[in-house]
Amino acid sequence: MCRLIYYELAKIWRKRSLALSVCVLLILNLFLLWYVNCSNGENVPLSAYKSFQNEIAEMSEIEKGDYISNLKETMDGVCLVQNVLDMQKMQGESGKALAEQEMTANPGVFEKYYKTYQAGSYLHFTDSIWQEKNLIDELYNEQQKAAGYEEYLQSVQGNKASLSGISIFGNQDKNNFSTRNIEKSAEDYAALSDQNIRWMPSKALSVSMENIWTDLFLILSVFLFAGNLIFEEKEKKLFYITRSTKRGQFQSICAKLTALLIHCIAIAALLYGCNLIFSEVTIGFEDVTASIQSIDAYMESNLNISVLGYIAGSVLTKSTVLFGMGAILTALCILTDQMFLPYLAGMLFYGCSYLLYLLIPAVGKGSLFKYINLIGLMKTENLYGSYLNFDIGGYPVSRLLVSWSVIIMLAVFGIAALILLFLHGTNFELSKRQSKQQRPFYTHASLLRYESYKIMIMNRALVILLLFSFAIGGRVLNQKYSPSVQEQYYQNLMMQLEGGLTEQKEALILSEQERYTQAFSEIEKIDGMVSDGEIDESMGEQLKADWYGITFFYPSFQRVMQQYENIQEDGGEFIYDTGYLYFFGRMNDDYLIDLLLLSLCMVIAFGNVMAMEYQSGSWYLLCATKQGRKKSIVRKMVVCMMAAMIMSVLPMICRFVNISSVYPLHELTAAITDIPCYQEFPLAIPVWFFVLLLLLTQMASMIAVVIVVLLISYWRKNYIQTMFFAILILVVPIVLKLLGFEFAGWGSVY
Repeated sequence: MCRLIYYELAKIWRKRSLALSVCVLLILNLFLLWYVNCSNGENVPLSAYKSFQNEIAEMSEIEKGDYISNLKETMDGVCLVQNVLDMQKMQGESGKALAEQEMTANPGVFEKYYKTYQAGSYLHFTDSIWQEKNLIDELYNEQQKAAGYEEYLQSVQGNKASLSGISIFGNQDKNNFSTRNIEKSAEDYAALSDQNIRWMPSKALSVSMENIWTDLFLILSVFLFAGNLIFEEKEKKLFYITRSTKRGQFQSICAKLTALLIHCIAIAALLYGCNLIFSEVTIGFEDVTASIQSIDAYMESNLNISVLGYIAGSVLTKSTVLFGMGAILTALCILTDQMFLPYLAGMLFYGCSYLLYLLIPAVGKGSLFKYINLIGLMKTENLYGSYLNFDIGGYPVSRLLVSWSVIIMLAVFGIAALILLFLHGTNFELSKRQSKQQRPFYTHASLLRYESYKIMIMNRALVILLLFSFAIGGRVLNQKYSPSVQEQYYQNLMMQLEGGLTEQKEALILSEQERYTQAFSEIEKIDGMVSDGEIDESMGEQLKADWYGITFFYPSFQRVMQQYENIQEDGGEFIYDTGYLYFFGRMNDDYLIDLLLLSLCMVIAFGNVMAMEYQSGSWYLLCATKQGRKKSIVRKMVVCMMAAMIMSVLPMICRFVNISSVYPLHELTAAITDIPCYQEFPLAIPVWFFVLLLLLTQMASMIAVVIVVLLISYWRKNYIQTMFFAILILVVPIVLKLLGFEFAGWGSVY
């Protein structure tokens, strides 16, 4: 039996195509894991959580609470300063009145945190005030819940009615389900305590274990394994031979089932193991032996398990669900003589489960079906991380019990169906029927048009290009730019100054400079009065508040003065440069992400361009034609390069449109050296020509990527292998660079 199991596993795992497919799924899983969680300038970057984990690594629970409370207090004060300054910037007296009202409601806060705000010392983990604020608020709320877990348990026991809101059927008759549910809930929580509660941020665990893409890739891997388990032997008609042997029936199908189970456990451990490694590297885990209730998102769990126990239980649960689904899929493979039907049935099953989970509300009589379908069963964060009872016949039944009952029934049904069909079935070969409808072929007089049709239409590269166009364009256009108050001041001033220097513009600059000089002089005078004892420090801070509202914008005015001084020395024009700094990647550089997505697009779209000729044997015919093989290769390269050039321009056009809607991009005819950060550029070319050079550079990068993909396709002569090597060479270095490994940038076209 063991030898049969080993044979079934080796038969599939040793296939190069399956190994490459699993590698591609693994790479895509890591890429999507990174891409979904990468910072877009507004959400908190993962590195911030990593830095915070390092800060609290050696702290006790009391020290953690004090530390996060101090951070919370500081951020609240700094945000108040920001709000007051925003109000003072408003036109009219209303803004000033609102600012005074805010300061009156929070006496002394503005004065206490203004210098901290100016110095920027409040930014411990991120690069912007709102990212820092969101991070601290999130961590503070989590820590407060963990610190109050004992009170939470006491409230459960002392006031059982507080748990009625947890049940999705809490609005039922109190004399029936509701009363029983409250009593059962209190019993389920009775054995818990706060002894093993050690608070840690929930980000690492949620990122690694709550990933719908990983679950999808797990299901795809089971599709691949189940199909290979049956269809290869059906295709070669081996079942007629193996089933006639001594162990060719019951032992054989048991070996296949065992191999399927081992594969499900192994692939789940592999993908989620990679997720955990990713989270450890980018975020960090603190203590996996702590109680699962230490994590804010899982505080409602009534299970006395550790974080490590939750991880292991989740992987085993997902593996069991996959095994049950895989057994049913394998049974369908035996039942049908068409290779596509089991996969179609599997996709329909997954799609229906997704719709059930998405559309059925969490509260209601039909909510049971929201949680016992494939998607609901795979979401172990709900199964083990929260608490829920179903109303079955007026009695509360734990969701955990119901879910595991469904999982076991799914597995038993799959095993029974597979064994019965294998022992008593008669359909052990694939159908040889061919489709009567053949795809029409259109002849082309031009070889270039023919190759374009073959690559774009027959090879479906056009569909892939369109999908990536929507993804890339949507990502760029959805990028939000929020000018700060200082930036708004700078923009308003530069809009008045754009163009050549005139007497009116110079007078405006000098008047602003005089205003700042007066403000600094008054602040210095007030400081002198405080030091001489004429007024106390509190009164001094109040007197300086209005002047602080003026000097707050001085850093932005310094940017204006830099351009003014450059024009006086070297000539030139004023130009509002913030939009160009974003567009050229000097601020919030997104070009590396564009390169990553475009490279992945080129690999998927054109990885089969050369390989398809070998697979169909067309090269032998092309060598005998008038145009010949070399001309066909040249035309293929031209088609792919033209598509790559068009795709490379797309994100830049979208970025130009998006940025210009917030930061006007004027003065395209001005010299690039008029922008201060490009002052040392050797040629005083117009800005529009510099933009054109940037476009050509992007096109050249994509052409280089396409050439590499085509060379690999010509070398490997296999689409899957081409994708694997191309992703390894072109995509992985970019991902590593984005993760902070700077050396990897030298291995890419970036």
